[in-house]
Amino acid sequence: MKHLVLCLLIFGFVQNAFADDPTPPVTKLVKPGKLIATEKFDQEDSVGTQKKRGTAGWATVLGDWKIVNGAASGISEPPSEKRPKGHAAGCDQIVDLDDFVISGEFKLGDAHQVGVITRDSNQPPLHLGRVLITKKSIWIQKMTGISKETRSEVLTKMNVPVDTNNWHKFVVEVQGSQFLARIDDHVLEAKHPRFADHKGRIGFIAAGEGAQFRNVSLWEATKK
Repeated sequence: MKHLVLCLLIFGFVQNAFADDPTPPVTKLVKPGKLIATEKFDQEDSVGTQKKRGTAGWATVLGDWKIVNGAASGISEPPSEKRPKGHAAGCDQIVDLDDFVISGEFKLGDAHQVGVITRDSNQPPLHLGRVLITKKSIWIQKMTGISKETRSEVLTKMNVPVDTNNWHKFVVEVQGSQFLARIDDHVLEAKHPRFADHKGRIGFIAAGEGAQFRNVSLWEATKK
C-alpha cells in the first residue's frame, strides 16, 4: 500500500511539473524544440532587472514594467537629455539561438505601439528585426545598429484595425532569412539575410503607456 501511495504521489508530481508547460503553437516555417522560457506575467517577480532577472529570465531593458491585473504593463522611458524623445519600454530574454518561435498575448490599451523584437549576439547586441503593431497597422522590419546608429527598413506592411481594448494572440517564427508574424488571423512574411544572424536577445516592447503582455513562451526551433 505504501508503495502504491508513493507511486501515485510521484505520478502526481510529474503531472504537475509538466502541466504548466505550454503547447507550442501551430507553425509554418519551424518545428518547435526545447522550451526556453514561459511566463504568465502574473507575479511581481515575473519581470526583473538586467542584474537580477525575473523568475523565468525576463528583464526590463528600458522604461518600466509593472504587473497589473495579471499581465506585464509597459511604461515608456520619459524624454531626457540622453534620449530627448524618450524610449519604448523593453523586456527581453538573453538567448543563444538561430531559429525560434515565440507566442503570447498582448493588449494595446492607450499605448502607441507594441512589438516583438530580436537582437543579435554582438556586444552590445544590435537590433536585428521586429514586428510592430499599432491600432491601424502591422509590419515587419529588418534592423541594424543600436542607439543613434539604429537603421531600419520596413519589408512588408498590412493596414488593418487592431482593437485596443481586446487581447490579441501573436506567434512569431524566424527560420534562417525568413520572418513570419501571425497576429490573430493576420499573417505577414518577410525575407532578408539579416534575420539569419545569430540571436542574443528576444523580447517585446511597448511605446507609450497602457500596453500589456501575458502568457509569453519562447522555444528554440529547427527548419520544417
